[in-house]
Amino acid sequence: MAVADAVRTVSRATVAATRATQGLPALPEAQVAALHTLRASPSMTPAELAERLGLARPTVSNLLRDLEAAGHVTRARSEVDRRSVILTITEQARSVQDAFHRGRGEVVTSAWAALDESDRVALAAATPSLRRLADLLHASTPPTSESELNR
Repeated sequence: MAVADAVRTVSRATVAATRATQGLPALPEAQVAALHTLRASPSMTPAELAERLGLARPTVSNLLRDLEAAGHVTRARSEVDRRSVILTITEQARSVQDAFHRGRGEVVTSAWAALDESDRVALAAATPSLRRLADLLHASTPPTSESELNR
């Protein structure tokens, strides 16, 4: 569908432009989803993260290995159950996320200003319909599926 393709193209272009202008690492979508989830719900176990992301534990184990090696996640023994490991995102990961969010706003604002007035009006008029479409898609998707990674 043309609309879905256009939205995905805009999303990917936004991510690429933001990474380039901010000098940010190109993290795979699954790592971004894991960091986003850990920031929203700190102190999760790997099993809880796997469940939240709708991924197999071995897949999450590999994600965490890479995130830890990059300095984005730390693991510590749980004070409650010493057999469990608690995950926490690092300040480095928070800084990357914050820079991305700031940078995304900047690149979109700059691109928006470069559009013709007629394009800005058309996009603004389409915004409520796109939000309703997103709501319908979210409502039809279970919250713990791999589709979360493609947002």
